[in-house]
Amino acid sequence: MFLSVIPTHLAKARFAAVTGVLAASLLGSAPMANAAEGATDTPQLTGTYWTSKMYNVLTGFESRKWKDGSYSEIRFKGCSVSGGPDISTRVDLQRVRSAWPDSHDKKTYKACFRSGSSTSQGEWHGLAKGTYYFRIDEINGASGGLALTVRKVVVDSTKAD
Repeated sequence: MFLSVIPTHLAKARFAAVTGVLAASLLGSAPMANAAEGATDTPQLTGTYWTSKMYNVLTGFESRKWKDGSYSEIRFKGCSVSGGPDISTRVDLQRVRSAWPDSHDKKTYKACFRSGSSTSQGEWHGLAKGTYYFRIDEINGASGGLALTVRKVVVDSTKAD
């Protein structure tokens, strides 16, 4: 019988490399949001209104981008969680800046988890002109391990523009 003994520091490095490759392969197959027909990655003009849905998105998921100044509203209808109870999600509105994103405010959505027709909404006022997107910051208070599905997503920046 042949036994191979690998020094501890090499075993740790090999484990880290294999873990990194495994994580990259899992991320490559991670669920993405299903965008509404006609959606593009090009930021939309001020006065944006669009709808979409999300299927099994993970924390850290970023929406498509839109241009805005003054006001944005984000509505979720019919929320559910895979891998846990249906409780809440935290949405973080971000502004794209040359050096780093600018988080404007995080809002926790709970009502949309009550039923398939229940809606949660967050409004952001006094926004500077720029390009925005939202990010799923937490699901059920956790930053990982769960997946979020939303039957309908609405982004509306027309109210105060």
